[in-house]
Parts: sequence; C-alpha cells; structure tokens
Amino acid sequence: MCSSAASGQDDRFGNSIDIKERRACTPDVQRLCNDYVPDVNAIVACLLRAKASLSAPCAEVFAVPKACKADVQSLCKDYLVTIPSVAACLKRELNAGNLHEDCAQAVVAAQAPEPKATKKPPAKKPKRASTK
Repeated sequence: MCSSAASGQDDRFGNSIDIKERRACTPDVQRLCNDYVPDVNAIVACLLRAKASLSAPCAEVFAVPKACKADVQSLCKDYLVTIPSVAACLKRELNAGNLHEDCAQAVVAAQAPEPKATKKPPAKKPKRASTK
C-alpha cells in the first residue's frame, strides 16, 4: 500500500509492491499519509512530500537511485535479511565492481558529501555622510 514500487511516478523496484518496502513504509503511511489510502500514487506523492519526516527504513526505499533498479533486484534480494540495508548492499556491490555503470555512478554520487554552501559575509552598511 505504501510502496514506491507500485507508482507510475517512482517505479524503482518494478510493478509489484515489494513486501519489504511495504513493511518499511506502512508505519509512515499510517502516521503521515493515511488520508490517501488506498490510492498508491497519492500515498507515494505524500511520502515524497514528507521525505524529511520518514522513518529510516522507509526513507531508504526512496533513497535507492532509480538507475539501480535492476541491480537491487538481482544483487540485493536478501537486504534486511542478511544485509542491513539496500544502501549497504549497493555499497558492497559497488566495492566488488558488480554494479551496472549507471547504478555505480548514482551510488557514488549519492555517497559524495554535499558541497558546503558558501556563505557570503553580510553586506556592510554604507556609511552615512556626515551632515555637519
């Protein structure tokens, strides 16, 4: 009911709802998006809007790069069973050189630290001309 997999908007894992995704996101759907049940597309949109408030397991469902769909299906079948997370699986497979190129690039990009925003010093107030 709460999977990105069932949505035409975000089909990272195929056309059927993965039971692991359902388990990961069901509490978030109940907490954040219950008004949208049973409309899967609306639920996914709601979860995406609430991304900052998602539980770690559900956030991970949405954090997997779309380019990694095939690799997750073939290499990460046992995530949450023998592997702690899809991200851990993808990192392991990246290090082993097993990911498709587009997925490997997406995983590397996701692991890269975000550039720090450069803060400009506050603008100095112009000095007032003396009125003497």
